[in-house]
Amino acid sequence: MGDAMKVGMVGCDRIGHGWAWAEMLAQDEQAFIGMRVAKVWDEDRDLAKELAERIGAVAVDDLREVGEGVEGILITELFPDRYLDLARPFLEDGRRVFFNRPFAGSVADAREIVRVAREHGAKIYSASALYHTPAGEAARARLSEIAPVKLFTMTGPTDHIYFYLPHAIAATVSVLGPGIERVQAVKLVPREDEPTLSDGAVIVYVEYASGARGVMEMMGPGVDSYAFLLKMFGAKGEAAEVRFEVSYVPMLQTMREFFATGEEPVAAETLVEMTAVFYGAIESAKEGGKMVEVG
Repeated sequence: MGDAMKVGMVGCDRIGHGWAWAEMLAQDEQAFIGMRVAKVWDEDRDLAKELAERIGAVAVDDLREVGEGVEGILITELFPDRYLDLARPFLEDGRRVFFNRPFAGSVADAREIVRVAREHGAKIYSASALYHTPAGEAARARLSEIAPVKLFTMTGPTDHIYFYLPHAIAATVSVLGPGIERVQAVKLVPREDEPTLSDGAVIVYVEYASGARGVMEMMGPGVDSYAFLLKMFGAKGEAAEVRFEVSYVPMLQTMREFFATGEEPVAAETLVEMTAVFYGAIESAKEGGKMVEVG
């Protein structure tokens, strides 16, 4: 691990991606990824120190210090409300910054992240693990056989809106591409005691500019399945159902390449669009299921 690329991490919640990735990258069997978390910061200093001790990193007290002596920064606080504020110092320094999903705390924040990055020459990247999968690559290769796509369903598990609806959006866009124009929450009822969770199944209707129509579904609470499935129907027939692998490795390898080269794996416009689809679905739910324009 001595030659592994060093990165800094902001946000150390035990149930978050940051903690999981930091522990994973510290394991000898993951050395082939070529990256390790060398510095960590969290508002909870004790939490940062605990993670640092587990992975052989340094816990810093000042946010800016997490970017010193590293090739890139991961923004992995559990929820995205503060991503813009946490990333701003690094963006203004022209650094390479990865954002956990969702990309930002609002569409306005997403656009501001892009604006600040472009102004200062910073590079940005955000992705769900489902955006980079062999299954998605295979599905894209089959699109021409059924094109144009007319209908699709994207089905995922659980009741966690903030954690898993972005996965469904990313998996869909990874295959069908960007170009979503409108979304409508056919069924999406946040729990009163915990608005990040759904009180039942989630169904979000999606319209593409291309004419493709579909639904993104989450099965809701009390479901043991942990599957992400995409079914597509086109003018020339139907494609076999796509079952997405759930693995961090392809995304982490892409992240390392991003930090090494500065080449952005996902267009900034696509990051903003996926953010707009997510918050558009939530807005639609709050407005009684009205159709919401993405843009």
